[in-house]
Amino acid sequence: MPISEVPLGSWVGVVLGVLVLTLAVFVAPARGADDDAANKAKVAELIKQLGDADAKIRQQAARSLGQMGATAKEAIPALIKALGDPEIGVRFWAGQALGEIGPGAKEAVPALIKVLGDPDVHVRRGAAQVLGVIGREVKEAVPALIKVLGDLDAQVRGDAAWALGSIYSGAKEAVPELIKTLEDPEARVRWRAAVALTQINPDVKEAVPVLVKALGDPDVEVRKSAALALAHIGPKAKEVLPALIKTLDDPVWDVRSSAARALGHIGPAAKEAVPALVKAFGDPDARVAGDAARALGRIGSDAVPALIKALGDANAQVRIAAAYAVDLIGPQAKEAVPALLKTLGDPDANVRRAAASALGWMGREVKEIVPVLIKTLGDFDARVREGAVYALGWVGPEARQAIPDLERLAEKDPAESVRQTAHDALEKIPK
Repeated sequence: MPISEVPLGSWVGVVLGVLVLTLAVFVAPARGADDDAANKAKVAELIKQLGDADAKIRQQAARSLGQMGATAKEAIPALIKALGDPEIGVRFWAGQALGEIGPGAKEAVPALIKVLGDPDVHVRRGAAQVLGVIGREVKEAVPALIKVLGDLDAQVRGDAAWALGSIYSGAKEAVPELIKTLEDPEARVRWRAAVALTQINPDVKEAVPVLVKALGDPDVEVRKSAALALAHIGPKAKEVLPALIKTLDDPVWDVRSSAARALGHIGPAAKEAVPALVKAFGDPDARVAGDAARALGRIGSDAVPALIKALGDANAQVRIAAAYAVDLIGPQAKEAVPALLKTLGDPDANVRRAAASALGWMGREVKEIVPVLIKTLGDFDARVREGAVYALGWVGPEARQAIPDLERLAEKDPAESVRQTAHDALEKIPK
């Protein structure tokens, strides 16, 4: 259409569009500058209010600065001064505001250390929490936080343990006291100490005896944290195998999962746990079964005989977990191939898919796998076809005979996921 014939309305629309874009380019930065100026003015006003004779105004000013977060950074010196205010509420909210500003409030650390000795429990808690938020940058606070582990208030002790954990390796000198804190009379303090130990020094073998004792703690969070701490210690914690195996029968699924993960981190040295982990495949919570399978994957080839047996279990969840564990072990589980091939005919689609995926790892070494996987490409369940396609892609060049079937699936399979996976597999299999 010639320009002269373009309708007037269309031109109006174009011109308006250009104007809108132009305004957006120039107005947006101006608005940003206006917002910055408004924030600075607000911070300045609130700083002024922190010095007001009325304690309620000072308290509200500190609270409002906290709501502004990092944008209130200019108020840090005034907030530090407010930590020494005669009113509890002002001191508390000044600490909270520094916490909301975050790691940028590092210059407040000396004042916060002093506030750890405040007569008010809420103020002390707030100081410990803020030091934890600033985290790695507050190594100089470690001695004071260690001292606070002996505070009369349990919540303060717990917050101190949490803050020490947030400093990570910079708080190594706190390890002996944190080990003692694992036996604190309050559950909340015990589990925070366990978590802190794993963050500060994952190899803290000295804590093992107390952590084993904590596996039998009446508090769920303590038991879970103890198991996770042992998981971080890993192979050095192999002497705790009996206690972790027993914990696989804990009444709380989260604790059982943590125990399974800990056994996995111990690795091949945890082979005596294989029967208990296979038993956990039948756990009423599938998350526990999954963690048990991952643990057996880390234990490796010593678990294969038990996994082969589990592939024939009457419970479908057990068969799925067994196939998944074999998949994680990979080529070292080659002796499981006959059982996996049989499992490709399982009545449960999820089991067939897991078996196909596991076979893919071994295809480059076991050539008889390819024809069976090609046959599985005709499965009525899209997830199973996708698993077989994925496995053939892993096999690579040895799966050339599957190319015609993969090309057909890439073009015509009714499931988009299968089509895409087939395209990906063909890229891995040169003609």
